[in-house]
Amino acid sequence: MDIKQNIILKFNAQLRADLKNLDGIYDFHEQLKTEKDEIEKSLSMASTTAPSKVKAVIENVEHVGCDVEQLQGISTDLTAKVEETLSENDKNLELQEVIDQIGQLDKTLSYLHFIQYIENISDEMETYLSSGDDESMITLYTNLTNISCQLQSSACHHLVSYTHETLHFWHNLIKKKFSKEYNDLLKMLKWPFCGGNVASLSAPSPEIMTRFRTLTKYLFHLQLPYPLTIYLEDMVKPVVTSVLLTDFAPVSLPINLLSRPLRQRFIYHFTGSKLTNRQDKPEWFFTQILTWIKDHVQWVQKNVQPVADSIDLGHLDTKAEFMRALVQLAVEKLHCELAVVQYDDTLFAHLVDEALGFERELRETLLYPQSEPTTVFVLTQAQIFLKWINMEKKYATEKMDAVLSSSTAWERVASPDLDDMKVTECADAFLTLLTAISDRYKHLPQPGHRLQFLELQLELIDDWRVRLLQLLHENYEDPLTSLMPNILNTLHYVTAVLEEWGMTVHFLQLHFFKKQAEAVESATDRGNDVSENIGEMEGTVFDEAVALLQRLEKELINEISDSVALDVKAKSRAYRTDKWFAMQSSKEIASLSVTPSGCPVFQELAARLHVLHNALALPLFHQAWKSLASQFDQFLLEEVVLVNHFNNGGGEQLQHDIVRNLFPLFGLYVNKPESYFPLIKEACVLLNILIGSAILLRETLSNNDKSASVEVLSDIGVYKMSPEVALKVLATRTDIICT
Repeated sequence: MDIKQNIILKFNAQLRADLKNLDGIYDFHEQLKTEKDEIEKSLSMASTTAPSKVKAVIENVEHVGCDVEQLQGISTDLTAKVEETLSENDKNLELQEVIDQIGQLDKTLSYLHFIQYIENISDEMETYLSSGDDESMITLYTNLTNISCQLQSSACHHLVSYTHETLHFWHNLIKKKFSKEYNDLLKMLKWPFCGGNVASLSAPSPEIMTRFRTLTKYLFHLQLPYPLTIYLEDMVKPVVTSVLLTDFAPVSLPINLLSRPLRQRFIYHFTGSKLTNRQDKPEWFFTQILTWIKDHVQWVQKNVQPVADSIDLGHLDTKAEFMRALVQLAVEKLHCELAVVQYDDTLFAHLVDEALGFERELRETLLYPQSEPTTVFVLTQAQIFLKWINMEKKYATEKMDAVLSSSTAWERVASPDLDDMKVTECADAFLTLLTAISDRYKHLPQPGHRLQFLELQLELIDDWRVRLLQLLHENYEDPLTSLMPNILNTLHYVTAVLEEWGMTVHFLQLHFFKKQAEAVESATDRGNDVSENIGEMEGTVFDEAVALLQRLEKELINEISDSVALDVKAKSRAYRTDKWFAMQSSKEIASLSVTPSGCPVFQELAARLHVLHNALALPLFHQAWKSLASQFDQFLLEEVVLVNHFNNGGGEQLQHDIVRNLFPLFGLYVNKPESYFPLIKEACVLLNILIGSAILLRETLSNNDKSASVEVLSDIGVYKMSPEVALKVLATRTDIICT
């Protein structure tokens, strides 16, 4: 249909739709005939006008056919080779199976040889055990131990189990043998050195000590490595009476045997119905353990540690191990006692005090390592710790009440070093209370526990400050004759001590931990990184408490100073209203003396200064008299100079009173008292300069040229007084008024 359609389309294109054009069909016929002839000509094999395309195609086909035949031959060869290779591989697979079987048999043989090796070691050890050759037996035991350690990671679980069980068997057997010999030897050495053994203690023979060191070495070798110890503990499943005892690492076998007689004595005396087992006397068992440690630890250090060092066990601290074995007894006993006495406040408080005293003696006197566990681990259990800190608060509050209500609370502590501070019994007792609390908790290993005690101390300091305020209100009368000076001295001394404490290592560490805790809490609330909230560690833990105490101290100093100033001012009425404008000059009398109306003022001032000096601590007295001097300086200027008029005699008399009477009163306590009275001193200068200079000075000051005024005042020795006040002082001179 496609060819027919193509022909139709070709005729239509040639003849078009015009029927009159059918004559063109002849031309179309000729065209087609010509094309036919051309095609036939091109297909003619005899044509010489152009190369035959058909011939080229045929040659190409023949070439391809040859290639196909060649490739078929290669393919046949490859197929034959592949079949041959596959046949050889089948033989290799069969051979591999044989090899695998041989390897499996070889492993099995090695397995059996290894078992035989273990059995041979075991047989040899049995022979040496029977013959008494301890050295060879221990050597084989050590080899067996090394083999067991090397097998720890092996996949042959049954072999590992067999080796471990064999090791365990020999460990128990040899341990039993050596332990008996060791205990017999210890009896010969009069170990332990307590009771009747102390009196009969004498130097042992060299043979006994040699055998002791040899057995100690064997026992050290008998000690199982840590992984094997864990494995054997899993097999035995020992019963632990308290989770606290898991903090105690097991001691080496020699130390275990050395501590066993002491453990037996401890159990005998401090359990059951023995008279020595009393809940109200925990100091008995604590003291007993400390005594045993003191009596034996040096001997252990001298005779056991060198043996450990000689067999490359220098990492073992036999002294610390011996102490740890005995401390464990105290921990067990303390744990049992606390379960009973925690419901009796008196017994509980006594037990805690004794436990902390035991801890302190161990750490500070006997140098028990900080990394080793001891009694504080028992006290920091959640329930016990809460009870402990509540008891601390209760007893501290009661002690504080007793101190403040004591009849001798405000008496001074007799101490040459503290005379200037005038320390009261109240201050000394309160600081002793805080020190006792610090001593009790400073050995706690966890910073969080120590911070809770620190918060208790800060709370007590604030409570103590409030109680002092209450006492002030209850005894309010004349400040100098009331409790105020004693309370001031107490405040000042406690503040000074707290500032010193804040810079000690103990409280600096607590300050660091406190800042870290606050940073973590802040970061948690805001969702920030903790490092972003930790700033520079400035200040101390007592900064807030000290600031409150110092503010109260400043208020009381001002109150005392104001009270003294009022008393002095009350005596000054006659002095303030004296006839300064009509007094005789030095030229008219033989010599100047104090103004009669000023005697009561200076007398009262001297008396009050003396009382202040005797009543206040030296640093507080310095603050008080400086405040008083400042007030009196201002008072003399405003109430004496500026409200009166002075002739030449009056100016000289005032200067004489100030220089010859006022300054010496303060000169008893400071080298240059005039520097604390700048206003009245300069006022006297202005009242006593020559009339001509005074007039010129007044004219200069009246020009309102500040720089010139300051300069001219400086020339005559006036530095503190302003030009305006200086002008007012000059205006009180009668000789200037008259001009």
